[in-house]
Amino acid sequence: MLYTVRSERLLCEQLDYNLLFRWSLDMDTVEECFDHSSFSRNRERLLKHHAAKKFFVAVVEQARSNATHARGLRA
Repeated sequence: MLYTVRSERLLCEQLDYNLLFRWSLDMDTVEECFDHSSFSRNRERLLKHHAAKKFFVAVVEQARSNATHARGLRA
């Protein structure tokens, strides 16, 4: 879902009226949305410190582990 948003500004616009976006980010319906410029700065920091890559690798490893576990349960 989030991959369909082309920019930080559009993401923040979606958060203003799209409850699915808010739900996926665990945001309350009355919680104020963050400013798109702070989101951009945080993205730059995440990429600079390789945190995004570490997160992605951890997610892929977990998915592979779950798939292996699920195959074992079916056997």
